[in-house]
Amino acid sequence: MGKSFTQPGRRRFVRALSLLDEDEPHPSLRVHQLQGDLAGVWSVSASDELRVTFVRAAGRKLMTTCSRHYAR
Repeated sequence: MGKSFTQPGRRRFVRALSLLDEDEPHPSLRVHQLQGDLAGVWSVSASDELRVTFVRAAGRKLMTTCSRHYAR
């Protein structure tokens, strides 16, 4: 099982999700659509290390993961 996120990491996720709701094109989020096996999934940067992925469905954003970037 992977490591849990630190309190500062959890705060970064919350801040990124709030900003995504308020101002999706904000440059700090670096919102982009993924490709290949993850086509249709979007990525948002919570920090250089942390990211959130989501899908768009029925006019809404549905979060799929909060993870370390490039976590395997």
